[in-house]
Amino acid sequence: MRMTHPGYSRFCRAGLITGIAFLVAGAGMVHVAFAQTPMQHRGNRDQLLATNACVKCDLAGVDLAGLNLMGADLSRADLSRANLAGSYLIGATLYQAKLTEANLSGAVIGGANLSGADMKGVDLKRVISSRANLNMANLARADFSEAKLEYSNMEGAILTGANLSRTDLYESRFLFADLTDVNFMGANLHEADFSHADVNGVATDVTTTCPDLKPGPCDMHTLSESGEKPGAMR
Repeated sequence: MRMTHPGYSRFCRAGLITGIAFLVAGAGMVHVAFAQTPMQHRGNRDQLLATNACVKCDLAGVDLAGLNLMGADLSRADLSRANLAGSYLIGATLYQAKLTEANLSGAVIGGANLSGADMKGVDLKRVISSRANLNMANLARADFSEAKLEYSNMEGAILTGANLSRTDLYESRFLFADLTDVNFMGANLHEADFSHADVNGVATDVTTTCPDLKPGPCDMHTLSESGEKPGAMR
């Protein structure tokens, strides 16, 4: 029969108790971490509403729908999955902000600076804008359907797989933009500039108004390779 030293048994019990205590403390720390996250978001939201600025703030998933954020400074803020539907962002600064899968449907973004913003999968349906700056923004798979985006700057932007059907893009600029597989069916492209853009897989049809004001389908490759604004051609 194998004998166990009494000290060894006490050592095992102590180790077991210590292990359980460590696990309970760890679970408590995880709970506190999860509990603090919404509080931090609420604090950042309150700061934004009080000061109209929240630079580099964590506002992921926060509800800002319908709010007046005119001129707000949200540079480099994390607004991924945030609800900004119907919000007023006229003249707001969202330079290099993270807006992946955010909801901006029906928002008013005229004159907003979204240069360099990460907006993959963002919902921009029926958004209203004039002269918004989306220069170098990542708009892959973004949904702009039925939006009004006259005079918008999308130079160097990534729009792969984006939906711009029935979008008004009068005099918008797409110089050097990646427009691979973009849907322009039913869009108004009158006077839009596609110089040197990647237009492989772009979809237009008879409901598209081409840059020269003629009905589609538009010859996107010719527009891209010409290096000239169609409205300036003679």
